[in-house]
Amino acid sequence: MLKQLEDLTRTVRNLHTVMDLIKSMGEKTENVFDIEDNFRDSEQMEACVNRVKAIPGAKAMLEERYMGPDMDLVALSQLPRGTLGHSYATVMNALGYDPNFYRRRVVETDGDWVTMRLRKTHDIGHLVTGFGPTGGESGVLSIQAVQIGYPMCVLLQAASLALALKLQPENLPTITSQTARGMGMALEMQPLIAQRWEEGWDKPLSRWRQELGITNPVIEESYSLKNRLPGLDLDW
Repeated sequence: MLKQLEDLTRTVRNLHTVMDLIKSMGEKTENVFDIEDNFRDSEQMEACVNRVKAIPGAKAMLEERYMGPDMDLVALSQLPRGTLGHSYATVMNALGYDPNFYRRRVVETDGDWVTMRLRKTHDIGHLVTGFGPTGGESGVLSIQAVQIGYPMCVLLQAASLALALKLQPENLPTITSQTARGMGMALEMQPLIAQRWEEGWDKPLSRWRQELGITNPVIEESYSLKNRLPGLDLDW
């Protein structure tokens, strides 16, 4: 009975937080962290961790508690043009994003590591796939939902589709297109959770995509990172 009550309470909290996030048009990033924290020690998070452990490279990183150093945009911007590091720094500076803004959590469990690793590297996922940070979020969420069943991504995917159908049916084609594109990429590419990005900042972005199996990154679509930053001089 206590377990059922905990699950019900978690569900109610998450639904309230999702509604608040959608009302803000996705701008309240703290809501995303709240949803992740609500899933801490849940059965859903346990299932996600088990999927991560089934990926050899990710399992090794989890056991090592690998996080890598904090992102240093000044240092990364000094890398050669076209590298992952230079491209990442250029995009983050253009967007005015702080790469270390995410909510911190002491890593005490395997689930904590998965959450913190995804929080830290979320925007790298946008860059290597090409999905924009606004307008293309559904694509990136789809990848983590498919590859490891990350609870927050699954919940927000389901909620965004349901609410678009109910409240903004005119936006449904775009959201379903992003979702389908992300899911398709997720099935073809290597797991993002298993990548040690910090050890390959100096590797060309194009090579990263090749090694990951990203044969058709999001470039010209309306929800692409390129269209979000049309004036940026990068080799997309």
